[in-house]
Amino acid sequence: MPAAFPHVLMGPGDDCAVVRPPGGAMLLTVDQVIERRHFAPGTPLDLVARKAVARSISDLAAMGATPWCALATGALPAGFAQSDADALCVSIKKWAEHWNCPMVGGDLATMPDAASPLTLTVTAIGVAHPSGHVVTRAGAKPGDQVYVTGALGGSFDRATGLGRHLTFEPRLREAAWLLDTFGERVHAMIDVSDGLGRDAARIASASGVRIELQASAIPRNAGVSDWRVAAGDGEDYELLLCVEAGCDLPPICPVTGAALTRVGAARVGSGCVICHQAEELDAAAMGWDH
Repeated sequence: MPAAFPHVLMGPGDDCAVVRPPGGAMLLTVDQVIERRHFAPGTPLDLVARKAVARSISDLAAMGATPWCALATGALPAGFAQSDADALCVSIKKWAEHWNCPMVGGDLATMPDAASPLTLTVTAIGVAHPSGHVVTRAGAKPGDQVYVTGALGGSFDRATGLGRHLTFEPRLREAAWLLDTFGERVHAMIDVSDGLGRDAARIASASGVRIELQASAIPRNAGVSDWRVAAGDGEDYELLLCVEAGCDLPPICPVTGAALTRVGAARVGSGCVICHQAEELDAAAMGWDH
């Protein structure tokens, strides 16, 4: 591991990992996936591991950070096969390194009940953008333009339990390009994990602004015919961002090809609404509860 990740002085195997800290700010996040809540029973373990890691990596992307290292824990149902536990650990390590975030330690425990849900927790540590700019939810200003990456809705196939919620790519490269290009004019950002409406409302509340989204502008994934589904489905893990007026983003991110769509604006006031024809609907009510 030190050859590939020289900042890792000691990885798994001792009571603690040892890493060399970076010169700038460090960002820490933790998230979990729970069977029957975040993934269906029978989901391939490699995809469970991928989602567990990707959720925390997406949080780093939402603040413009670069992954640095990670820790993971797992609570396994009683009777969980040793071969499956080994495969799960291999997959967690693989996906962490896929996003250049070496897994430096962790722990596994067995629950007393075979009916207990398989639960994985990943703590990811990142370093701030080289400019030092850390993008939070609290920086949006009246007049800002509101954009979203990619497309929304239909992340979970209710028939199979599969879908993009297991295979999404955290928007690390898009976030880095945004900060490289626009710097501190990127005022606020969040990853859309709980639905566009609910997460936009979080930015509005944290920033003390009113956010107005246009229903007709919300980009939808193939097969999503209703903008309400796109606004409230959740688990999209796209970036929602507020940029300074006059920062007209291109329709496509030049480094990845991901769509960049203007979906609204920030105004003086409070709350978050989605404007549909002559109606203004409460956006905070549109989302998915983890």
